[in-house]
Amino acid sequence: MLLSTYQGERFVAEQLQSILGQLPANGRLLVRDDGSRDRTAELVEQTPDPRITLSRGENVGFGASFLTLLSQTPDDVDMVMFADQDDVWLPGKLERAWQHLRALGDVPALYGGAKLLVDKALRPLGRSPPWPRPPSFRNALSENIITGCTAAINQRALTLMKRAGVADGVQFHDWWLYLVISAFGVVVHDEEPTLLYRQHSSNQIGQGAGLLGRYAGVVQFLWRRDWVGILLAQTGALVRHYGDSLDPGCRHLVLHHFEEFAGQIRPRWRLILGLTRWRQLAMHEIPWRLLLALHRMRLWPPPWRRLR
Repeated sequence: MLLSTYQGERFVAEQLQSILGQLPANGRLLVRDDGSRDRTAELVEQTPDPRITLSRGENVGFGASFLTLLSQTPDDVDMVMFADQDDVWLPGKLERAWQHLRALGDVPALYGGAKLLVDKALRPLGRSPPWPRPPSFRNALSENIITGCTAAINQRALTLMKRAGVADGVQFHDWWLYLVISAFGVVVHDEEPTLLYRQHSSNQIGQGAGLLGRYAGVVQFLWRRDWVGILLAQTGALVRHYGDSLDPGCRHLVLHHFEEFAGQIRPRWRLILGLTRWRQLAMHEIPWRLLLALHRMRLWPPPWRRLR
């Protein structure tokens, strides 16, 4: 079990108890504190359970922090699960993930699931909407549908992910899991919610309450970060670490739609102008293509954003 913490003293104790209540006697909870300045690490350290191993590190961001934990995970584990510091696991979450992964057989496998959205006091806000299309490598190149706090991988997937370590250019560990494992194995999304996904002002991303809340969160995120730049950098990391191992279909999909230019990956015009749908929701396809086009023409991020 992997848990990265940062400034989470309000909620981390409650999450620890929900995890430890399901963790088997021989299970391990590896916690990395990502440079917190509050009492988060202290609260973890004071939790009286020998299954917890705490390490403290400098602030590298949640993606790199989780990938650091993943690189430190013993090779012989049967399953690795990921957890956020501010959620609450529902009973049976661990067992449900294990049953899904075991059914997928001896291939690299990733499990992710739905969430029950709650406010900071755990009052219900709704549930995450179902995805209309199954997971796929094409979809993983364009967006992420596996939320990290719901994710679990098997031993074969752990070995696969360790090949890249803490890869440069990767900011979202969960999207990286989806991208790599969908290229080499199987990804399953469970529509049964298994955790309370707490929404509050300190969420790194979150989903908000209802449709307007989700879209407001997306707009704020796009304004704060160069999302297309993140997508392209991650695609570059895939090519660097796994390009020679991709099967012909996946390799063609990448090289046919992306190219290297001036040391960086950029989208080809056939991706921007093509008719094939990549994303889960048709209504998201045109805005995505527009952002790709602006990035290709070096019009996004705008100049005042590049100076930050």
